[in-house]
Amino acid sequence: MVVSAADRLATVSSDTSDGEPEKTEPPTTAECDSLHSGRQLVHTILPINVDVLFELLFSRSRFLTEFHDVRKTTDMVPGEWKPNKDGLKERVVTLTIAITQTIGPKNAHVTETQVMRKCSQPSQLYAIDVTAVQGGIPYADSFYVTQHYCMSRTVDNHTVFSVHAQVHYRKSIFGFVKGFIEKNTWVGLEDFYTSLLRNLQSEYCIPPAKGKGRRTRRSGHGQSKAQAEETIAIVDTKGKQPLGRLGSATRPTAGGQPKAPKSTSARWLVAVMLLLLIFVNLMLYRKLLQMEDLERVSRLDRSEELDSLLLAKTVRTRNDWLLIFQQQETRYSDEMLEWQKVLSSVTEMLNKASVLCTRLCKVAGNATVTG
Repeated sequence: MVVSAADRLATVSSDTSDGEPEKTEPPTTAECDSLHSGRQLVHTILPINVDVLFELLFSRSRFLTEFHDVRKTTDMVPGEWKPNKDGLKERVVTLTIAITQTIGPKNAHVTETQVMRKCSQPSQLYAIDVTAVQGGIPYADSFYVTQHYCMSRTVDNHTVFSVHAQVHYRKSIFGFVKGFIEKNTWVGLEDFYTSLLRNLQSEYCIPPAKGKGRRTRRSGHGQSKAQAEETIAIVDTKGKQPLGRLGSATRPTAGGQPKAPKSTSARWLVAVMLLLLIFVNLMLYRKLLQMEDLERVSRLDRSEELDSLLLAKTVRTRNDWLLIFQQQETRYSDEMLEWQKVLSSVTEMLNKASVLCTRLCKVAGNATVTG
């Protein structure tokens, strides 16, 4: 009889209850031999058994099928795990993903080659290397994306789930084209894994029954703490309204009269620092407007220059096109230097504003204590 991933998860969750002592599981002995290089897109602990999580993500599971249906993925053909020439388990998955960009193609054909590393051990660790090749988009033959899945079992039968990714290039391309490729690739990957984690947590991450008892005890402790704070209030013995909490600015003196505040100078200091903070914010806003104007003017200049070069009769050969792109790349580098200068000045102003805010909070706190 075939047991689904959801049934296995329910069995694992129901093994522990409030009436049974918690079992100590042996620690994970398997270690991933990957360098975990590239950008880390996922790193979390899920209350799911590691075998169940592997079946959810790397088999013909109902969860993965419905997840791709929601993302409008079509023509998905998941292959079977088979030994490759190196003796490692491997499978190929083909699918057509939807692209949400307003400009360009609306979908892309993706071929994923998934290889299970030798360090993988059932019920302990699964390390999967994925190589994704795309088609049907500009410059698809110039790059590919690699991803590394690492799913490791914890002592309490949960799973440490992490994903790293990298963009690789098969040949040299222009800098602005490379920036365009990487920007869209990272946006797509981050959106994919954000949705994947959200669906996993909403559908399968149900805490075990013993977790409810812990939450009840914590909430009871919070209530007792709140009740203890309420008893700190000082109430007049003659039936009058409470005079305030201990440590407040209106604490009564020996004579029965509230202590007069001594924060006049502190208030003036706070007002001055507020004015300085407003001035720094205005300067920062002015700097941002200058950056926006600079970028708009630069964009117009680039478009006019490119139009003039394209309309010129000298643009005939491939070398002429290369010269145009080289000029554009040089101008792009110069603009990046200018942007770095402006951003450094903006960063400096933000640091000054942060220091002012910190001092302002300290002054306000001292005024409250000494008042």
